[in-house]
Amino acid sequence: MDKILLRKNSDSRKSDNGKKLPEPDSGPSSPLILEDMSMFYFRQLVTSLKDNDLQQKIDHEIKMREGTARLLVASKHPAQVLEAAKNLLSSNTRIIAYMTELQRRKTAEVLGKQSSVEGNQLPCSAQLSVSDIRIPLMWRDADHFRNKGDYRRYAVFCLLKVGTEIYDTSMISDVDRSMTDITFEDVIHFDDVPHDFEMKLEVYCHKLHEEFSVASTPKKLRKKINDISGSVGRSVGKRLSGLNDADVIGNMVLGPKFELVAKGSLHLSDVDNSVRTYDLQLETNAEGQVHELPLFGHYCCRLAALPHCLVQPTVTGFLNLQEDDDLSKWKRYWCSLKNLQLSCWSSPDDVEVIQPLLSIPVTKSTQISDADPTTSQKSHSFLIKTVNINGIFCHTLAADTKEELNKWWDGFQQHLLDQALWKHACDEVMDLKSATRRKLPAFVRKSSLYEDTPLIEPENNGDSLVSDLGNDQLTQMLHTLMGEASQIRGGTSSQS
Repeated sequence: MDKILLRKNSDSRKSDNGKKLPEPDSGPSSPLILEDMSMFYFRQLVTSLKDNDLQQKIDHEIKMREGTARLLVASKHPAQVLEAAKNLLSSNTRIIAYMTELQRRKTAEVLGKQSSVEGNQLPCSAQLSVSDIRIPLMWRDADHFRNKGDYRRYAVFCLLKVGTEIYDTSMISDVDRSMTDITFEDVIHFDDVPHDFEMKLEVYCHKLHEEFSVASTPKKLRKKINDISGSVGRSVGKRLSGLNDADVIGNMVLGPKFELVAKGSLHLSDVDNSVRTYDLQLETNAEGQVHELPLFGHYCCRLAALPHCLVQPTVTGFLNLQEDDDLSKWKRYWCSLKNLQLSCWSSPDDVEVIQPLLSIPVTKSTQISDADPTTSQKSHSFLIKTVNINGIFCHTLAADTKEELNKWWDGFQQHLLDQALWKHACDEVMDLKSATRRKLPAFVRKSSLYEDTPLIEPENNGDSLVSDLGNDQLTQMLHTLMGEASQIRGGTSSQS
């Protein structure tokens, strides 16, 4: 994006006779220089942290933003422009989140040199699933029932955030007074979420008008904006023209503006196997007024969690189990600690073939202690005691070596810690709905979309490109761009 800004700004610095004018924003406080310095600073942070994964995400998201901006300029159909503007807002939000995470990691690295956290156990992470999102509307009686009043229509979508994982829902672009609620069919998954997570839901809205496209902007208006930016500087020009950073790339006005109209948050206490209702905080504008979209102040969704300790073994290996009827008799099992129990098989090959021969409950009421030396004749032994409604269960087991005993001891402590911190989310294995996937074109591209899309200068007429690219082609390019973005982010979430 910084490359586009530099290129377009330099091209716009020409007088009426074609001569290039001196740059007014060439001093140390130039917004362009500051933007380049900011990107340089964050790239240096990535290099110092040696975080290639985060660096790749930032670079790809910037390319996605560039490609979306080009498509936004080229698009003429309102649906295409709305979708491109939505994707541009999502990309900008992700870039900001990545950069914030960079600063946090750098701070943690500096503070980490002064304090050691070795030996501390951390609870397992989980996979979250958000589905059945529904936002009730509260129309006036005359609007909804009597079919009177202003026939307003809106385009609405949501952003869901957990840390640097940010996903958008599909856009509902025909919200009007005939609808009692806004329903999203999306199923969104988050991976590796900590127990103390905070999921933020943001509702964005745009009131629909007849003209959306940059290409349909009158030439005189665009020239006026360019002249203002070129004569007094880009940052001052934006303020004089009443534009925001999200509306301008280079010296171009970019499509419809989506406003943040409401926020909500979800935590571990909100995890449930059924759909529940949560509070929605309505945002106000500078005049202290809420958006005209008649939100009710609540939203519904199903937030399911699947801690990794329920589906992934905490520890595996051989253990010797003391038989109840004969204290001197031991039987060797291959054991796996997972899903609130210690499952035992004769050999590792039986794990995927048959049900466990023995299952020992390991729940929040389980106690792990050293075995009584008077009753256990085997070294490296320990006692598992669980009390539940079915009674008291005691099992004495022994590891082969001291190292194996320490491994199992840490594994049991880890499993109990996971259950304690994930609370009711560990009581049962919740069913996570399969993520819906956005339908993509059948063809396969050999190069990325944003590299194939031509760059449009602000002084050029966008109609020439629109005449070359039909509505079907632009729509296909938009869907392809969204598919590439999903692949870059790991494909953990997509929309129908």
